[in-house]
Amino acid sequence: MITDFDYNELPTSYTLCLHEGCPRAAQCLRCALGLGVPAERTFIHILSPAAARRLAGDQCPHFRPIVKYSYARGIESLLRQLRSFPYDDAVWIKDKVYNFFGRWKYYEIKHGDRLVTPEEQAEIRKYFLKRGITAEPSFDERVEQFSFV
Repeated sequence: MITDFDYNELPTSYTLCLHEGCPRAAQCLRCALGLGVPAERTFIHILSPAAARRLAGDQCPHFRPIVKYSYARGIESLLRQLRSFPYDDAVWIKDKVYNFFGRWKYYEIKHGDRLVTPEEQAEIRKYFLKRGITAEPSFDERVEQFSFV
């Protein structure tokens, strides 16, 4: 059970598991969060108890490890960083980032309303490397949190 978690961060549609008897319960995010739901949280999504018993073990497709990932918030720093690069490289990278996310996500990310996943950060890093830039992309803030995908 995770005791220091703010359940306001938990997406309402995230499926939890209440199967304490599962051999992987101690390592499973869904179970750890499910067993610690505060009494104020009236409704939650759960995996069917019958399905949880049937799927318990190494092959459970719903298993999620209890791991916090490093997300980035905001790309204003990245846009400022691009100004220090040669103009052609900066324009190319900015276009790639914009096209990778699409207009809607790009502006959500730019203003910090949506986090940049570790995989998305790696993609941005690739754009830097393709232009021969070895500097790490700069983000406004780092956030350590669980992945609810």
